[in-house]
Amino acid sequence: MIVKINYILILFLVVLSSAFFAKQFKKEHVINNINAETISYLTQEIQDLNRIVSLYENKEIYLKSIIKSNEKRLETLTKANVTLTGYHPWSNGINSDGYPQTTATMTLPVVGRTCAISSELVNRGWLGKKIYIEGVGVFMAEDRMNIDLNGLRIDLCMGSLEDALNFGKKKNILAINLN
Repeated sequence: MIVKINYILILFLVVLSSAFFAKQFKKEHVINNINAETISYLTQEIQDLNRIVSLYENKEIYLKSIIKSNEKRLETLTKANVTLTGYHPWSNGINSDGYPQTTATMTLPVVGRTCAISSELVNRGWLGKKIYIEGVGVFMAEDRMNIDLNGLRIDLCMGSLEDALNFGKKKNILAINLN
């Protein structure tokens, strides 16, 4: 009878321990599934974040290139190395168009303020703007030069034909559109 009781106790312990280990195995299996799902989800999130960062970096590179391109364009629009000459509108002499009382902007030319600019500078939007000319000062681009004159050129309004002739031709002078 004791053997039967021992046998029943052993059988009971085996069943109990099997149930315990099955429950533990099931918990571990559930935990592993949860961990696998979590790892899969987090891996997907990391991949999504990497794509977003990559897109951001590409946009940043693209925007920097646009900024750099616009800086170059802006510099082209605001700075130029010009050929500088003088003109006297009232003498019908050099660089005068025969209309001394008005400029292209319909103002009266003023010595020390008025300058005439080439078509290339007009196309850059310099007509009617203040222009700093290195070594000379600030002038208003109130007049246009003859359309046949090519290049980056500025004529300064002078007080006499002699002043215009004496001023001569100065090359590679920095001019900056101040507007």
